[in-house]
Amino acid sequence: MSSHLAAVATLALAIFFSPETLVLGLIITGDRRHPRLAAGGFALGGVLGIAFATGIGLTIAHLTDASTGDVTHPPTWAGFFVRVAIAAVLLVIGLSRVVNALRRQPIPDVTHTEQKPSRFRAVATRVAPGLMREFEPGAQLSPHQSISHGLIGGFAMCGLHPKVFPVAIAAGHQITQITRPGERALGVVLFAAISVIPAVLPLLIELVRPGASGRIKEGYERIMKVHGRWITAALLLGAAAFVAHNAWEKFPGR
Repeated sequence: MSSHLAAVATLALAIFFSPETLVLGLIITGDRRHPRLAAGGFALGGVLGIAFATGIGLTIAHLTDASTGDVTHPPTWAGFFVRVAIAAVLLVIGLSRVVNALRRQPIPDVTHTEQKPSRFRAVATRVAPGLMREFEPGAQLSPHQSISHGLIGGFAMCGLHPKVFPVAIAAGHQITQITRPGERALGVVLFAAISVIPAVLPLLIELVRPGASGRIKEGYERIMKVHGRWITAALLLGAAAFVAHNAWEKFPGR
């Protein structure tokens, strides 16, 4: 296995262990009159969100001539700065996970109105207050609204959330560093298969054990509030170190 493929797998696991994605999926599934439709919409939105963010990473790598590890392509300053930026962002997110784990910071939960909302939720509320009110617990939604809101929630969490979006971009960038076509295809499949599990799991739970989402959410939060963040932090810090080392290796001035 190439080091870049290992980095892709590490980033996929970082998304897998990020507690916010699954928690939101379980909330959407547990608080809707049509839980299976909402969970299906969330799963689809999550898959599209991951694909969107990963595609941005692929595009950035190509536009900055950082899309290959081939020695016949000389390193560029644009590619170097992209690698440095990705390493810095992964480092910041990893350290924030460490801080939240040490403080035992609660996982943002829209069902707890007394809890201080996350920055992401606060911004979304300012931008679209009417839409966010429809995500509040007890909102009476039609089947169509359940699907569309699940879809929006999944896409927002996996494609726009500041702690998931940069990781998927980094994964897209790392996939382009794999030179062998077979390994590159394996990297795409590996990342997709692992990273979408938190988005798809609420639907599987609802299909297998209808109505169990609320109970599972409480137990999952107790475990992942600290342990999940430590695991994610370790993965992100390791990936940041790898990308930073790769940036040094591709430093145009060397």
